[in-house]
Amino acid sequence: MEQTNIIQQRQQYTNEEKKDSSEELIIMNDDLEQLWTKKISPNNVVVDGNWAVAHASYRMNDVAYIFPITPSSPMGEIADEWSSDGKKNLWDQELKVVEMQSEGGAAGALHGALVSGSLATTFTASQGLLLFIPNLYKIAGELLPTVIHVAARALAGQALSIYGDHSDVMLARGTGVAMVSSFTVQEAHDMAIICQIVTLNSRVPFLHFMDGFRTSHEINRIQLVGDEDLRELMPWEKVEEHRQRALSPMHPSQRGTAQSPDVFMQLVEASNKHYQAVNSIFEKALIDFAHVTGRKYRPFEYHYYGSAVPSIAIVTMGSSVEVVNETIKYLHCEEVCVIGIRLFRPWSPIDFCNVLPPSVLRVATLDRTKESGAQGEPIYLDVCASLMSCKRGGVYVAGGRYGLASKDFTPTMVKAVIQNLMRDNEEQIQHPFTVGINDDVTHLSLSMGKAVNPLDDGVTECVFWGFGGDGTVGANKESAKIIGDYRQDMSVQAYFEYDAKKSSGYTLSHLRFSRAHNLSAPYKIQDMQADFVACHNETYAEANKFDVLRFVKPGGTFFLNTKIASLSPEKRLKALEEKLSPNILKTLALRKIKFYVTDAGSLARAYGLKGKINMICMAAFFRLAGVIPFDEAMSLLKESISKTYSYRGEDVVRKNHELLDAACSEERLIAIDVPSRWKRARVTEQRRAYLNRHIALIDDDKTRKFMEEIAEPVSHLDGDSIPVSLFLQNAMLGGSMIPGTSKFEKRRPNPSGLVPKWNANDCTQCNQCVAVCPHAVIRPFIVTRGEAEGAPHPDVFTSAKALGAELAGKRYTLQISPLDCTGCNACVEACPESPKALQMQDVEDVLVGGGDENWDYAVNLPERGDLVDKYSLKGSQFQTPLMEFSGACSGCGETPYFKMLTQLFGERMIIANATGCSTIWGGSFPSNPYTVSKKSGRGPAWANSLFEDNAEYGMGMFSSMKHRRERLTKNVRDLVLEVGHSSLGEMSELASFLDEWLEARNEKSDRCTLLFDRMKPLFQSLLLSGNITCQNRTLLARIWADRDMFPKLSHWIVGGDGWAYDIGYGGLDHVEAFQSNDVNVLVVDTEMYSNTGGQCSKATPIGASVMFSKGGKTQQKKNIGSIFMTYEHCYVASVCLSNQSQLVQALVEADHYDGPSFVVAYAPCIQQQVRPEGLNDMFEECKLAVESGYWPLYRYNPELVAAGKNPFILDSKRLRRDVTSFLRREGRFLNASMIMIACLLQTCTRV
Repeated sequence: MEQTNIIQQRQQYTNEEKKDSSEELIIMNDDLEQLWTKKISPNNVVVDGNWAVAHASYRMNDVAYIFPITPSSPMGEIADEWSSDGKKNLWDQELKVVEMQSEGGAAGALHGALVSGSLATTFTASQGLLLFIPNLYKIAGELLPTVIHVAARALAGQALSIYGDHSDVMLARGTGVAMVSSFTVQEAHDMAIICQIVTLNSRVPFLHFMDGFRTSHEINRIQLVGDEDLRELMPWEKVEEHRQRALSPMHPSQRGTAQSPDVFMQLVEASNKHYQAVNSIFEKALIDFAHVTGRKYRPFEYHYYGSAVPSIAIVTMGSSVEVVNETIKYLHCEEVCVIGIRLFRPWSPIDFCNVLPPSVLRVATLDRTKESGAQGEPIYLDVCASLMSCKRGGVYVAGGRYGLASKDFTPTMVKAVIQNLMRDNEEQIQHPFTVGINDDVTHLSLSMGKAVNPLDDGVTECVFWGFGGDGTVGANKESAKIIGDYRQDMSVQAYFEYDAKKSSGYTLSHLRFSRAHNLSAPYKIQDMQADFVACHNETYAEANKFDVLRFVKPGGTFFLNTKIASLSPEKRLKALEEKLSPNILKTLALRKIKFYVTDAGSLARAYGLKGKINMICMAAFFRLAGVIPFDEAMSLLKESISKTYSYRGEDVVRKNHELLDAACSEERLIAIDVPSRWKRARVTEQRRAYLNRHIALIDDDKTRKFMEEIAEPVSHLDGDSIPVSLFLQNAMLGGSMIPGTSKFEKRRPNPSGLVPKWNANDCTQCNQCVAVCPHAVIRPFIVTRGEAEGAPHPDVFTSAKALGAELAGKRYTLQISPLDCTGCNACVEACPESPKALQMQDVEDVLVGGGDENWDYAVNLPERGDLVDKYSLKGSQFQTPLMEFSGACSGCGETPYFKMLTQLFGERMIIANATGCSTIWGGSFPSNPYTVSKKSGRGPAWANSLFEDNAEYGMGMFSSMKHRRERLTKNVRDLVLEVGHSSLGEMSELASFLDEWLEARNEKSDRCTLLFDRMKPLFQSLLLSGNITCQNRTLLARIWADRDMFPKLSHWIVGGDGWAYDIGYGGLDHVEAFQSNDVNVLVVDTEMYSNTGGQCSKATPIGASVMFSKGGKTQQKKNIGSIFMTYEHCYVASVCLSNQSQLVQALVEADHYDGPSFVVAYAPCIQQQVRPEGLNDMFEECKLAVESGYWPLYRYNPELVAAGKNPFILDSKRLRRDVTSFLRREGRFLNASMIMIACLLQTCTRV
């Protein structure tokens, strides 16, 4: 059974990394089962922390209530998949996995299951855990045994972070749950079991946590606890007692009564004995566990490697315990010991002091959280209190913070902590302190000095640079598992970094292998420590991108996938010198790095496998890194290919085998003899100017300073070095960001290597291609003939006579930004002409022809959008988009809607954005795609609060601003009445404008804004004047204080379907329920939780196979539009990019409607597995969704009722396509049963 579990685990992670590996992985490694069976111990597996926890929790519970949140989601996804596959728990039953609408819902359901006598669990993190807190108090107060598994993660404060620290779990300290920390992947598995045993024996609920990402996503070898061992460990009599305490009419009782002051306190104190017993019960469970498994743990883990007695102790928790432990072992510190906290709550002062050696006089506590305004962080306070209670007041304690939001905690930092405590005098010790940053403001940070690497030469360290969506991460996960499962004498460790730019950002894979000892190094591979580095995207090695050689040790190996490898030998070296950064060339020579290149792309094409480069790169890794014998590796890969593709015939198998052989031949995997002249390579001034040309384009000092001091280091992965002071100097306190920084970032490498080319002769200037562009990289410009002829490269700056009477005498040109385009093909698909006016061409040809210079020239020409009606489709696209070059996936179906909103209302727009995909591509530091008008300096004001509260957040903005505007209106009226018609000069002129504003103030247009532009200089002059009365000056000052309220603001509350249909629905319903809430809601509906990996939401249609509904969803999709139409006062519309005129009309009507509006937009997503070209078919997917009736188009306008008309308008035309043709295009529907499809067909027919 355990062997099957291993295979299921591999399949799970193939699904989890679908967007990373589905297109590229030729090999399906789960088919290595027969090859590995003889070599693999069924309980010896290579997995990550999430899998390790899920494997234990699944078998020891009846039911799990879940809601997706990074980084804990995989635990629920794995459990759900096992349940769908029929995997049994200890009661020979599938675990019941129930997805709720929010973490608060999961908490309530968990509570209900526990009082019903079930063994129930959940998996959560961060803000999700905070939503559990009210129920945690109840669960603990009622002494209900359960284990809540947490992948600890930072809380959203000045910004959101999906990465790990202990901020979330620390807020659960007061709830009454016991808290246990796991240090490693193995411990995550073991502690999940031990906590289950202890909670049943003590009745105290447990919160078991591991470091998010660092442990939850680290791949390592572990020993599983088998079912028989679990049965031996399980306290069956306590399980029976729990079930008998359940609510039942067979023995009725009442829970949750209301109590008065006379008895409440006594009953709270009545549980004391249960908490007092936890420590001894926990210790006994550890002893029993060691007896069964041989693995020994203690509540406080103590390590010392000296020969005498320690005088210094470092006290910490989580993965950092392993870092400290390995470092002091390597440094042979006679003075230093480490105490790792495993049982954090209940905290036992006596147990802690018993572990702390009497010789210790100085202690450093390391907290992975910050509690602003507190006397110290939690571990520091617990240690201080323990020392006082145990009469050890002579021990000096220095409290420190480290590793917030997964900032890497390294052995070098441990050395800095030790050196801080070893100062001569206590007065010299830095307390409090931080480590890992440069705090040059409050001067709390420790200097780190020379790097420390505890790993010996027996450890092989490998780093892989990948491009999001290219399959590198998925392939490396499989490589680690292949090696780990096949060679059980080896330890393996794998950890991965991801950029926020969805499927087009960088990825970094850190892999370690060792035969000598078990790998316990929970930190990234450090600079100049890697034996092997691979770069799978050649543009990373170009100048001004990444220092891809930073990790390579002297004498190490560097592998580069580049088209240059296909050139002849005499041209190859010259091309490398021209293409690669001089710094890289210099490093290759100075460090004597072995350099290999291959052209994986052309090789894949030669074998009819275009784009599938990962088998080639994986083979190169096995050939060059030497982690296992190459012949063994090839045998594994070839056998896998044979098993995977045997059903497709011998020819396919043979072709893949030949590809594998060719990939590692000397003709394809080419060794480069690094010339000594590369030691003198340098960046010329001309090249430096070219590399910094995006900075040269910045025309304001504030933005230039931000880009040079903040954005540039971050983009080069050097953000850790930025001192605190520079953030303050750039006005970033509280998480503020300047607008429009994404334009300087540039989205190279282009995933497809293609960009559109415009043929003016075939173009009707409809601008549909522009409207659909996800990244705002294709734009129309109204120019004069002289401007067209004055372009840097007029031969390719094509223009045509502008169509339309309002554009008489002007020229029309369509320009593309080749350095921002992702090559998604949406514009070509959207072009309605035949032949198409757009075709894709090689981006390098465009750059050679000066396409980027023509683009820079065009965007700096005068804006002429005011010559056309911006509320028409064509006219809207002449307006400069104020959302551009986002970090969204290539072909994203969400961004065009947001872009269009900014073109229609951007200069008077307030946005409240629910956490999700749209906040990641729209607000990932330091890239801000929301920008401002060059003319006015105005643009969308964007903010994000949380996932669950976005509707309320946006309503708070609206209601408060409405109140301020009412005050402004009153003061304006008072001033106009005070001034009257007798005043002369500036005051009279201002009063006239104010009077006009009073008449126009409710007009939903730019008129109020333009009136303020005319009033502004009059205000400034009069406020400085001495010729006005005191009363008028007071009124002027009050009006000026509320001057931001002069425009008629357009309030938009935006987000995805997970927010609108599920976690935020209650707040959204409340906002829409009141006609006085003049706010607009846009929901981009991907029909799943896209941002967390494609989990089921109430927007998911029946039959779709997604996470948490692997067998296909059995319920109909929530018809949210119909729900809001029942209020009758809401404007409701359903829109899609395939009908852009209807989209513009709906958005304009929603904005102009005096009351709440709700617009739901269909948004194709990479998680929908669109076939055959993925999101390169985004527009075609939209078109097919509408034409088949899958996505209806309609508008419900309550204003029509007053005119005696039907408020509902069906904009969908007669169906032209069968809905089954739509379903078959998407991988999520391939597993749908015919009954589900029939139900879906019935739904579409009704529409």
